[in-house]
Amino acid sequence: MEASWLIAANQGGRRIKRMKKQYVMTAFMVVMAMFFLVSSSHATLWDFNSLTAGTNINGVNLGGLTITAPDSYVGVIADYQTFSGTPSICASSWSGGMTLTMTFDSLVKSVSIYGGDYGGDSDWFSMKAYNALGNQIAFADTGSFSGIDPIHTVAGWSGDYRYLAVNADDIKSVVLTQVTWGCLWDNLDTTPVPVPAAFWLLGSGLLGLVGLRKKFRK
Repeated sequence: MEASWLIAANQGGRRIKRMKKQYVMTAFMVVMAMFFLVSSSHATLWDFNSLTAGTNINGVNLGGLTITAPDSYVGVIADYQTFSGTPSICASSWSGGMTLTMTFDSLVKSVSIYGGDYGGDSDWFSMKAYNALGNQIAFADTGSFSGIDPIHTVAGWSGDYRYLAVNADDIKSVVLTQVTWGCLWDNLDTTPVPVPAAFWLLGSGLLGLVGLRKKFRK
């Protein structure tokens, strides 16, 4: 009788140890899922400050971003010529209709940018967003403007500039168009699409914790 009791006690102890290990592993899954979700939701800012004025960055990967132009020229403008007071990017000509295409290594769900020049005239630019299949999924337009942005004002900036943003699921690229006159662009900001695997991991972990809690109660 005593031997049976000891065997049952040992089995119960091993069962509790296994459940504790499962609990720790499941809790780890939840923590890792939350980490991936938080890290994947962080916005990425390209301010172009590290670029050298006068260089052509067409086709150069800038750490998750590649900018191209139909004529294969994407210029970097010196800080003293820009509305931001820091290096900015531009097309090869001030003519209306010139475009730049910005392609992201990973899909994003929002894109914003500032555009304009150092002042004295009116400007206008637009932004189209495309998915990986090349279908247009969003559009935004500043309309004609002059002076600083009255809503998205940035301290220390001057001249003519506006903030423009697009939001859509799974943006792969955007096309910027200077509608009437040349524009400089600065402070490109994106928010990535959350990793689907992180949602699966979080859901599995939470379900596992609920199941283990019920077992512990029993």
